[in-house]
Amino acid sequence: MPDFNNFAADAAPRRRGLVSRLAILLPVCFIAVASTPAISGGQGTSGALTSRDQLTAAAIKAEQSQNPVQAAAIRQRLRDGDFQIGDRILLTVFSDAAHTDTLVVRDGGFVDLPWKVALPLTGVLRSEVKDRVTAEVLKYVKADKVDVTPLTRIAVMGEVARPGYFAIRSDVLITDAIMQAGGPTASADLERSVVRRASREYRSADETRQAVAKGLTIDQFGLNAGDELVVGRQHQLFNPATSAVLGMIASLSAIFFAVHH
Repeated sequence: MPDFNNFAADAAPRRRGLVSRLAILLPVCFIAVASTPAISGGQGTSGALTSRDQLTAAAIKAEQSQNPVQAAAIRQRLRDGDFQIGDRILLTVFSDAAHTDTLVVRDGGFVDLPWKVALPLTGVLRSEVKDRVTAEVLKYVKADKVDVTPLTRIAVMGEVARPGYFAIRSDVLITDAIMQAGGPTASADLERSVVRRASREYRSADETRQAVAKGLTIDQFGLNAGDELVVGRQHQLFNPATSAVLGMIASLSAIFFAVHH
């Protein structure tokens, strides 16, 4: 599990050089990272995972707003659930001691519990998986507490220090996901960030900006395994190629001026 405190320490020098709007957003991110419970003992935040009723309301709102693409995506999520092949779930059972296992979703949407039990998760939302898994676990072991933490494997790309794919807790803030990728670079512009799904823009810069401002989690923003959160870049008047050409012209002009004077 990544050391969130190290992320904050590493990002501090970079943060001093960022534009003012990043200086406003990032302190919120650090507070959220510091307050995120550890996976082994954290209970998670139930409100950070979207319920079935909330998704249904969101689908209706999207339909009323003439946003058929988003409405269809939400309806599909309600029907098929959140879990895809390869997704991971951290299971910690507290009895005489804490026993932690990583459950991996396999073909058919099943996860294999430690007692050689195959549990189907087709149609199950991330907000529902804790109750589903806990009920099954308690059939086989007497536990004081059961923690179930779904992870979402997404890519954090663009203007971040360490772009790549990460298995991220579904109940963490979008800004926390950016910090897990090392935080934004000095040339980053969070307001230009987008989400891509299947090589197409799924969430616009405006939608992503609003989600960050509202403090939405990965789950609340509807990110699925394989989605790409692309951190935007500050607008530049000249690209590197143009700057190189202008520099060459300036050098030649200086030489011409020196020769003829």
